Amino acid sequence: MAKLRFMSIRLSPALTFAEIPSFRGAVIAAAGLSSHLFHNHRGEGYDYRYPLVQYRTMGGKAGLVCFNEGIEQMQELLGSSFLLSPQRFGRRIERVAIEDMRINEFELRVLESPVRYHITRWTAFNQENYRQWQSLESDEERIDKLRRQLIGNIISFAKGIGWQIDGRIEVDIDAESLDIRHSLYKGQQLISINCDFEANIFLPRGIAIGKGVALGRGVISIPRE
Repeated sequence: MAKLRFMSIRLSPALTFAEIPSFRGAVIAAAGLSSHLFHNHRGEGYDYRYPLVQYRTMGGKAGLVCFNEGIEQMQELLGSSFLLSPQRFGRRIERVAIEDMRINEFELRVLESPVRYHITRWTAFNQENYRQWQSLESDEERIDKLRRQLIGNIISFAKGIGWQIDGRIEVDIDAESLDIRHSLYKGQQLISINCDFEANIFLPRGIAIGKGVALGRGVISIPRE
């Protein structure tokens, strides 16, 4: 069991998924490179910990999600000139205003009964694992590999926010809900997955798992009825 502090912010500029890297660049430039939680780099190397500041689209608008100590750094940025000065988003220059901001604290735990979730743009595999997944002979084998990868991604998220899971994670992917699309990520042709799944673990809506979570991939929500 662990507690997770979670802040979500929706900002005024319209933003498409393709524009998220430009939005991230604008926020990093405003925060400064010394604020490493905004870009997950230390010195010349990449910090492979779970990103505590993430960039999203929320209802077609620019969005930010922050966890734990990422919240304090974001509050410092919002208290600076970021909201007062026009910001460059790719080819656009926009003024930024907060439309909605929420801070919550969640208790993360293993559950007695599974809960149903939806995941969007889940980039489960790197290029090598993607080739291995493609080579599997049956749909059952592919689903099982996705299931095991999903468990691994959940465990990586838990470690990243300091949660030592005290129980066995059980996951079941709804095969009929699978929507698998090809996606370009960092110059590599991978797959991007939308699907429903059940897990015996509480995952707050809005967290993200898998590859590319800082740029809006692998976002978890509650499925529509």
